[in-house]
Amino acid sequence: MQPKLKRLLGWVFLGGLLTGGLAGLAGFGVGHLSASSPEAADRIAALEIIGFGVFGLIAVGVSLWVSVYWMRSIDEAAREAHKAAWFWGGSGALLLGLPLMLIATLPQTADWRLPDWFYGRSDPVAHAALGAGGLLVLMLAGYTVAWAWWWFKRR
Repeated sequence: MQPKLKRLLGWVFLGGLLTGGLAGLAGFGVGHLSASSPEAADRIAALEIIGFGVFGLIAVGVSLWVSVYWMRSIDEAAREAHKAAWFWGGSGALLLGLPLMLIATLPQTADWRLPDWFYGRSDPVAHAALGAGGLLVLMLAGYTVAWAWWWFKRR
């Protein structure tokens, strides 16, 4: 990769992180101010959600832009390695989550209690977020294994 391109990508990534981080911190900070009434607390909670939402959107946008720019700058062999790794590794690992989802729908699991791994919360939204994060970890692990396999097979 060209030094000028590397420097540009670094600045774009840093700028996106700083902008998104400031938006998230603003929402987080406003959300933790003391409220004098329940209505004020609701407004503060809404601002916190908006702040984290803005942070997430900026992070996604910057990541997507940097990824597309990077993918266009690498050679064809590297591009094929990443595409194959995402198809075989990411999709294959995603399928590993299917049996867990099917088991969770059985009536026998209605009394199961999962540990409070998500900030001490045990509500359905926390479990959904934990499940989504777990699937992402599975997909990244599958991608990494498939990517390494692709390169070792061709060396």
